[in-house]
Amino acid sequence: MLARAPVYWNAMSISSDLDPAAVRRQFDRRTARIARADFLLREVERRMLDRLEVVRMQPEVVLDVGAGLGHGALALQQRYPSARVLGADLSPRLAAEAARLHGPVARGGLAGRLERWFGAGTRAAGALPSFFAADAASLPLAPSSVHLIWSNLAWHWFTDPKAVLDQWYRVIRPEGLLMFSAFGVDTLRELRGLGARLPVFPDMHDIGDALTEAGFADPVMDAERLSITWKDAGALLEEVRALGGDALRGRRGGLRGRTARARWEGAVETLRGADGLITLSFELVYGHAWCPPHKRRADGYAPVNFVARRRPPSA
Repeated sequence: MLARAPVYWNAMSISSDLDPAAVRRQFDRRTARIARADFLLREVERRMLDRLEVVRMQPEVVLDVGAGLGHGALALQQRYPSARVLGADLSPRLAAEAARLHGPVARGGLAGRLERWFGAGTRAAGALPSFFAADAASLPLAPSSVHLIWSNLAWHWFTDPKAVLDQWYRVIRPEGLLMFSAFGVDTLRELRGLGARLPVFPDMHDIGDALTEAGFADPVMDAERLSITWKDAGALLEEVRALGGDALRGRRGGLRGRTARARWEGAVETLRGADGLITLSFELVYGHAWCPPHKRRADGYAPVNFVARRRPPSA
């Protein structure tokens, strides 16, 4: 029997002000500079891995959405050595670089030879993540083929969050786990106060509602605030830029010159505190949800199973 599952999607609650073509260009450009932002990505990754400690599962297929340089996919491969770990990124350049660093190609290099010679590596034989380029809203994976979907600080780059959630729900298997992180609404509020054009970061409660409406069960959302300090305004601007450039709709074309750069450094200097440091705020949103045992179908119906009860034997 089929029952229509109610869907009350408020697309405006998680709408995006990003230009899809500009996002793709920014991701390609990040290949050369993303390492400057690696400290933040790795810190959030560590906190997500800590949260995964309480989850008892041995996934066969793991998907890292927004894999970047592949460090998260490698950490997941080390945690689940018998799993097939896949890393997807919007940028073909980033996906290729991740494969060079951590994929099968990497095993042929010096690091791979050292692992074989001395057994110093933590990777199981044959257990290496694979990487490919794909839009998170159009994943080239079979339905119900992934046991664990993982995404670290990628949500705020999604130009169509509803389509991404629909894809995640399509590819996750029943009773699979979704775990992700994102920048929340208060991220970089100091720069916004100086007039910086920043994307609209998602609200934690809107994401939780969207997960339920997409079909996921038991969503859990929480947030924490992280303050990061810099001694140098120029280094601050470079590292914030490494997190992603301007991909907003209606952005100004052309390159910004030294005058604009100097003006921004001067503006950032006004944030310097009594301790001599410049502080920026990051709101980190964490979420996880499960795929129910019986998935809702693409037409909006969900199967309802009836189990016949045996009658007790007559006296």
